[in-house]
Amino acid sequence: MNRPFIMAKLKSFLSTLGCITALGFLGGNSFGQETVPPLDLSGEKLSGGSAAPVPFEGLPPAEEREKADRAYHPYIFADLLLLRPHRQSFDFALSSNTPTGTGVNGEMQNLDYSFRAGLKAGLGLELPDKWQIELSILNFHTETQRNVTAPDGGALYATTTNLSFDEIGSAQANANLNFSVMDLDFGRWVELDPSFSFRFTGGARFAWIDQQFTALYNGGPMNAQNSSVNMPIRFSGAGITAGAEGVWNFMGKIGLYGRGKGGLISGRFSSYLTETANDGATTVLNVHDRYDGIIPTMDVGVGLCYRGEIATVRIGYDLFNYFDMVDSLQFPGPQIGNPVRRTSNISLDGVTMELGFRF
Repeated sequence: MNRPFIMAKLKSFLSTLGCITALGFLGGNSFGQETVPPLDLSGEKLSGGSAAPVPFEGLPPAEEREKADRAYHPYIFADLLLLRPHRQSFDFALSSNTPTGTGVNGEMQNLDYSFRAGLKAGLGLELPDKWQIELSILNFHTETQRNVTAPDGGALYATTTNLSFDEIGSAQANANLNFSVMDLDFGRWVELDPSFSFRFTGGARFAWIDQQFTALYNGGPMNAQNSSVNMPIRFSGAGITAGAEGVWNFMGKIGLYGRGKGGLISGRFSSYLTETANDGATTVLNVHDRYDGIIPTMDVGVGLCYRGEIATVRIGYDLFNYFDMVDSLQFPGPQIGNPVRRTSNISLDGVTMELGFRF
């Protein structure tokens, strides 16, 4: 065979093979070679296998909020209260700058409470959709004492006796107040916009309020010797309450709050009146009065607050008023069958500081 002819055929074959190889690379192995499909992450089944997992990208914000609304969150709080009680019918003597028989020119001598610290603590549970159940207990105790003597050239008169004696040389009075209130509230927070929300509440209130008032007299024309008048009042009862609370966040999580609650408490009063003379040797009066009554109550408060996801801090002014809580007996004259009553409200007001945690 002719050698040049063979070389020409070989060269033609190699050129054809090169073209076929190039076309194979450009055509993606179109000559019977199986193409490997790309990895499918859409969740559809792959050829011959199960569905591929979808990568986790987190819950959408709306889904997170919906999950939080379905959660249960316990919370606790504690209030330090610096309160001062107020009441009328707290006089025990009348001081006059003129002597007996020349008229009376003076002023009433009253007891007066000062500021004392109290404590309010509570716990609650936030239910789904912002409903809450809350239990709180407020406890406050205070006491006071005062002494007065007859002014020079004047006179001092007792105001709590039944006129078994009138003018005295000196008078001493003391009093104390034990104030315990437990509230069970149901409420719900409603958010009107991101900066303002309010809560309405309704529930039950239980109250135990004890008052002690004692006056001690000495001297005078009849030479009184530790003659005393004791007028304690004890009350226990329960009732219903309703209230509302609003928070306006004017600077991020810092805002103003205002709250108010009213109630009616039905309970039993136990009022005592004991009067003794001659250092307790002679009993002038020993009377006990029991009766049922309904007491209206009112609580209000305003102040600054910080509301975070976990912690809450408040500082403000609170006022508590219990109407007609003071109701004690007195026999001002010789007609024992004609008693009168010394009546008054009890109010407490002052600064409150609260710290709370939500879990």
